[in-house]
Amino acid sequence: MNSPVWFLSSSSKTRYATGALAYFAQGIPMGLLHIALPAWLAVQGVSASRIAGFLGVIMLPWAFKLLVGPLMDHFEFLPMGKRRPWVLGAQFGMVISLLSLAWLDDPVAQIGMLTAIGFAINAFTATQDVAVDGMSIDLVPVEEEGRLNAFMSFGKTIGWALTSAVTGTMLVVFGMKLTALVCGVGAAVIFVYLVMVRERHTERLLPWSKGEASPKNEPPPAFRKVFSDLNHILWTRASLIIMLIMFIDGIVGGYGRALMPIAAIQVFDFTTPQWADLNAVMGIAGAVIALAMGPIIDKFGAKSIMGLTIFLTGLHAFTLAGTQEMWGNSTYVLVMMSAWILLLPVIMVCALALAMSICSHGESATQFAIYMSVSNLGATAGSFFYGAVADVTSWSQNLALKGFLVFLLLLAILMFRSHGHPEELLEDKTG
Repeated sequence: MNSPVWFLSSSSKTRYATGALAYFAQGIPMGLLHIALPAWLAVQGVSASRIAGFLGVIMLPWAFKLLVGPLMDHFEFLPMGKRRPWVLGAQFGMVISLLSLAWLDDPVAQIGMLTAIGFAINAFTATQDVAVDGMSIDLVPVEEEGRLNAFMSFGKTIGWALTSAVTGTMLVVFGMKLTALVCGVGAAVIFVYLVMVRERHTERLLPWSKGEASPKNEPPPAFRKVFSDLNHILWTRASLIIMLIMFIDGIVGGYGRALMPIAAIQVFDFTTPQWADLNAVMGIAGAVIALAMGPIIDKFGAKSIMGLTIFLTGLHAFTLAGTQEMWGNSTYVLVMMSAWILLLPVIMVCALALAMSICSHGESATQFAIYMSVSNLGATAGSFFYGAVADVTSWSQNLALKGFLVFLLLLAILMFRSHGHPEELLEDKTG
C-alpha cells in the first residue's frame, strides 16, 4: 500500500511540507534578483533609476499571473492531478532559466540581457506560484488555511533569506556564473521532491506511470461557466476591497524593495554581503514569527493582524525619515533596517490569508491569481514610482513617501468587511 506521507489529500504534514518547499523555491529568485543583485548593482555604480527599472520589469510576470489562472482552471491532465502537472512544468522552467544566468559574462554591461533572463525566471516562478496556490485551495481544509499560509510564508522567507546571504557573497567573490549554478541546483532539488508528491492516491507519479484520475477531480468546466461564476464573485464589495488592499500592499512592497537596498549601500554604508547577511538573519527571524502567527491569524483574523503590522510599518518609515541626524549611528541604522526586514514576512502571510479567505474552490486558481496579480502589478508600479522620484527627492523624502503609502494601505484594510464565503454567493445565485 502506498504511504500517505507522499499524498497531499491524506497528510497535513505533507501539505505543510510541500507548501513550504514550493514557496522556498520561489524565494530563490527573490533572494538573488530582488535583494542581492540590486545591492551588488548599486556597488557597481548603476544608477538608482536604472536599478528600479530592472526591478520593475522583472516583476511584470507576477502582475500578469491572471492570464495563467484561466488556462490552469481549464487545461488539466487529471491522471496526474488537478494542479500538479502545472507545478512540475513551472518548477522545471525555473531551474533552466536560473541556470541560463551563467551565460552572462558581465551582468552590468549586459543589463538588458540580465533583465530579460530575470523576466523569464519570474515568469516560471509566478506560474508555479499560481499552481501551488490553486492546489492548496483545492486540497487544504478551511481550518488549516492560516497554518498553511504560515508554512508557505516561512518557506519563502527562508528561501530568500538563505539565497540572499549566499548569493550576496558569491556575486562578490565568484561572480555570476557559479552563483547561477548554485541557485539552479537548489531549485532542481525541490523539483525532485515535487515529482515524488502526488495530490491523491489513485493518480500517476509521471505521465507514463500507471494510475488514473481521482473521482474527486471533476472534468474542467467550460470557460463560460468559469468566468460567469468568477464574475459573480469578483465584483462583490469584499472582493473589490481585497483588490484595493492587494494593489496598495504591492506598491508599498515594490517601492520599499527598490529603495532599501540602494539606501543601504549608498547612504548607510553597507557592503553587498553585509546587506545580504542582514536580510538572511532577520528574514529567518521574521519567518519564525510568521510561522507562529498561523494559529493567531486563525483566532483573531487576518485583517486585525495585518492592520497592526501595517501600522507598525508606517510608524517605522516615518520615524526613519524624521531622524536623519541618527543615520550616522550604526547601531540605530542596524536596528531600523532589521525591523523593516522583520515585518515583511508577517505582512505577506496576512495578505495571503486575507485573499484566500474569500476564494471560491471552483475558480480558485483564477480568482486567487487575480488578487495576487493585482498585488504584483502594484509592486511593479511601486518600483517604477521609486525610479521616477529617486533622482529628484532626498533620501528622507523617499522614506516619508513610503510611510504615506503605508498609511493609504491601512485605510484600505479598515474598509474590508467579509460577508460570507464565495461558495455561499454562488449558491444564492443558482438557488
